[in-house]
Amino acid sequence: MSFQHIEDAARAALANYGLVQPKYLKRDTFQVVDVEDGKRGNGAGRIKIFADGKGGIVQNWKTGEKGSFFLNAEGQATALSEAERQRIERERKRRQAEELARMDRAAKRALAIWTAAEPAPLDHPYLLAKQIKPHAARVGTWKRTVTDATGTKQTVSIENSLLIPLFDHIGALRSLQAIFPDKHPLFTRNKDFLPGGGLAGLFWWIGAKTDTVLICEGFATACTLYEKTRIKTYMAFTANNLLAVGLTVREKLPNAKIVFAADNDTETAGNPGLTKANEAAAAVGGSVMVPPIPNADFNDYQIFLNGGGHVG
Repeated sequence: MSFQHIEDAARAALANYGLVQPKYLKRDTFQVVDVEDGKRGNGAGRIKIFADGKGGIVQNWKTGEKGSFFLNAEGQATALSEAERQRIERERKRRQAEELARMDRAAKRALAIWTAAEPAPLDHPYLLAKQIKPHAARVGTWKRTVTDATGTKQTVSIENSLLIPLFDHIGALRSLQAIFPDKHPLFTRNKDFLPGGGLAGLFWWIGAKTDTVLICEGFATACTLYEKTRIKTYMAFTANNLLAVGLTVREKLPNAKIVFAADNDTETAGNPGLTKANEAAAAVGGSVMVPPIPNADFNDYQIFLNGGGHVG
């Protein structure tokens, strides 16, 4: 559908992707918005109207969906009709219900896998490589259906996978991250998240309550930070999830000093690790620290200090 006003196109896109409309729509800047079915202030969506006012982009970090919206070529179509608004709302509710059902199924699977898993040993290959302790992580067999280069689907079982739990704001286990003992040829990384489990707003932590808390991205980074500081450390798993986790921590610990331990992604455009940490810190009244070497997280930096070389 085409629109006469770019704001109508933006509102339609927000509704289509299950995102809350901001009070004001701006141009030439990314605006953080909430997902409809999440906690208020979850910040799991983004929208940007291009400077020329002819289009824009939108993304729901919770579902991983993203898309574009535009005016028609002449910018002369009618505004969003009531019938179209109702259609979009019905579609939004349908997608929301499907997503919640998918995440609930994933949560049940996560609980079953976690319950059957064993405590991680000190000599797990990943822990040895990262020079960290298990910190209540577990190990188990990770099963995943993947599609290979020929388009053939196959079920892969990876034994001795390190398992990291992901909890929501009420303390319920909702998903898992697996870290493989070795690189697997069918995966681009040595890590995987439980399909359908979601990520936005989910987190884990190491340590008991402290007046200052740290928030970082990955498990190895969290382990290193806690082992060196004994400060309670939360992991958000991705840079895009730092804000949502920071908001939850601020709500639960209103008087805590929050420090975001950023990844220094100097070899990635825009340095997302540091950029997202700064955005999150500004939103919750926190501060940011960053490793003093390029393309590194704090685990990389500690290994560097230990004489292991720069592994970023």
